[in-house]
Amino acid sequence: MKGHTGNTPLSYTEEDKRTLYQALLYGYRRAGDQAAALVYFGRRMTWKRFLEEVDAAAAAMISRGVKKGDTITIYTPNIPQGVIAVYAANRIGAVSNMVHPLSTAEEALYAIDLAESRLVFTVELNEELVSGRKIDIIRCKTGGYFPSNPKGLVLKGGYSFALRKYRPAHDVNSITSWTDFLKEGKDKLRSGFVLPEDDGKAKDTAVIMYTGGTTGTSKGVMLSNYAINTISIQMLIDVGQGRTDVGDGFLAILPIFHAFGLAVTVHAPLISGMKMVLVPRFDPKGCFKQIKKEHILFISGVPALFERMYPYFKNYNLSKVKLMVSGGDRVPETLTKKYNDLLIRDGADCRFRAGYGLTEASGTCTLSPINSEHLPGGCIGKPFTGSRIIIVKPGTTEEVADGEEGELCFLGPTIMNGYLKNEEATNAVLIRHPDGNAWLHTGDVAAFAPDGNIVFRSRVKRMIKVNGYNVYPMMIEEVFQRHPAVKQVCAVSTPYKNDRKIMLFVVINEGYNPNTMEKELISYAKDKLNRWSLPVKVAVIDEMPMTKYAKVDYRLLEKQEAERAELQKAAEESAKKD
Repeated sequence: MKGHTGNTPLSYTEEDKRTLYQALLYGYRRAGDQAAALVYFGRRMTWKRFLEEVDAAAAAMISRGVKKGDTITIYTPNIPQGVIAVYAANRIGAVSNMVHPLSTAEEALYAIDLAESRLVFTVELNEELVSGRKIDIIRCKTGGYFPSNPKGLVLKGGYSFALRKYRPAHDVNSITSWTDFLKEGKDKLRSGFVLPEDDGKAKDTAVIMYTGGTTGTSKGVMLSNYAINTISIQMLIDVGQGRTDVGDGFLAILPIFHAFGLAVTVHAPLISGMKMVLVPRFDPKGCFKQIKKEHILFISGVPALFERMYPYFKNYNLSKVKLMVSGGDRVPETLTKKYNDLLIRDGADCRFRAGYGLTEASGTCTLSPINSEHLPGGCIGKPFTGSRIIIVKPGTTEEVADGEEGELCFLGPTIMNGYLKNEEATNAVLIRHPDGNAWLHTGDVAAFAPDGNIVFRSRVKRMIKVNGYNVYPMMIEEVFQRHPAVKQVCAVSTPYKNDRKIMLFVVINEGYNPNTMEKELISYAKDKLNRWSLPVKVAVIDEMPMTKYAKVDYRLLEKQEAERAELQKAAEESAKKD
């Protein structure tokens, strides 16, 4: 069978097949009591205190009736309480149900009900949204672990937070502050209570993550201890032995309610004894100050984050950086080049890297090489150690020839246990192949390059048929992103006579005339795109709409364009009748 496999063999011993909590203890043994496990706006939490609070939270969960196999919901951004709660739940064999803190009440309650949660950890912003459920609420203040500031306005590391009051939840069992919750657990432990033996299994579900819900109801993805531990270890192996030192900072700005954020930017640094620097909200200036202050050498983010951070990195010495990786969306070739120019300038021994993944595979499947300088747009590298990728004809298990486009299928230890309470949906994506393995069918279009790297083409759902030809908006965007006037770009379909054509939305840089942009951009692309991919219209907008997952909301733009076209058509028909 063809296909491509990660380069380095990875053997798992029984010791490696641990729970998240058991893997965490390896990092503690490497770092020691007094080293910093996490940093939150200048407040350092030592490993000793971190583990004490994990144990206290675990004891408090037990006192609230949470037992092995039960589920708790974490409805918070990247704050210490959320991280502690994940490991506390895992310590007693409970499952963490991870919900985006900006989810609506309907979305949050759906996830809470689906997982049958026993507790919900909220923040000020969203507590009221979980009203109407007979459940215990643990109130986690965003500023709870800030260094004290009597004025209620915290200014640390370039960030400012106004500690506003929000309305509490109502019609719930109880509301307890995080501080009182921890005290409850500490009192229980001081009274002589001993936490039960940590006898969790590697294949037990550790967390539930949610897909974006772009095609109907969002699905709960069940990820095991084994899957999350594996992806964390794979990343550490890929970075290189001896390159992860105690005291190195790892920027944890990717959210803990995303698989990649939890596994790679939280769990990986902790199990290696590094220092995790938690950032709950992205602000380029404040984020840059954290990077400088905390000796952060491992930086991961999404393309939008790196675009906004670039002006700060231009005059910063990146020579000691050990990892700089972007995923979550197509990484433009221009972005890769800009950052590689900086890394080469400063003599860093790594290069800007692009990754690809999805929640169903614990957040990531591939990563471009650590030392590659010249990769084409859309290159997402090769699969991690111990994993395989093949490209098949869509809707089949038949592999295509190398170089041909098809659906990317993934096989590896990081694949989900399945969708929570949705066997039909699980069976639709975990498909048994002739080799006897259940491969994850991603629904994404990709191809193998001659050098074995994988080139990502498009999400299948985003592919547009124009005159019967497959057109990939991401490839169109890649072309226009190279134009100096273009700051951001999004290609969508638009109704055109009895077919569809391409419509382009752009945000332009200062100094360019929006009135001439349509003609200029279409002319620019005529010799770079085939006629099916060439836009028929360009609209200059002030700002791109973004989803809560920090991606351009192309569906909203496409919907607005379809509505505009429908209104125009209706007006034209009405004019004909008159």
